[in-house]
Amino acid sequence: WKLLGGSDEKAFTSKLTEVYEADFIAAPEGMKDATYTSVDGKTLQSAVLDRSLELSSRIGIDKGSIQLDTLNNSIEYTRNNNEGPVNLTVVSRKIEPPTESGFGSDEVYRILSSAGGIFAGSNVYRCARVRRRFRRGFDESTGKRILDGIEIVTTHRVMDGVAGIEMPTSTCKTRLRYTQL
Repeated sequence: WKLLGGSDEKAFTSKLTEVYEADFIAAPEGMKDATYTSVDGKTLQSAVLDRSLELSSRIGIDKGSIQLDTLNNSIEYTRNNNEGPVNLTVVSRKIEPPTESGFGSDEVYRILSSAGGIFAGSNVYRCARVRRRFRRGFDESTGKRILDGIEIVTTHRVMDGVAGIEMPTSTCKTRLRYTQL
């Protein structure tokens, strides 16, 4: 969870609200479901979250220090505490195009990072599945457009290079609310 940009554990124990910047960008053209046909027959471009902006805002590092490789669907960054580089690679992505009931995504990440602790010199693979579902609405107090959503992050054991996707080792459910700045 922290390698995907999550803050420290106090967010869980103190029920704090995490505030960070996020933006949606056009989906890469070679991606499955990058375009879809609207009700009136127009071909439209899907959108995905700009993970580099989100990571920059959540972790507190300069966006320029995050290397985004759209060809290989990967992001690489180094955490502030010198724990070594982190490589996030999307190995599977499904996009649910917008409808009246909302839109969403389902992504599986392969994470390469330092093992940490006394094994900090060696790297390990981890696996995380991030499912997000959004619906459009209006803020009750300001009347501005908002996106309400839910994010479910599950982590999975990786043994001998194979991730056990069917059996998560942990689950984190988060309520999301995106508002305009």
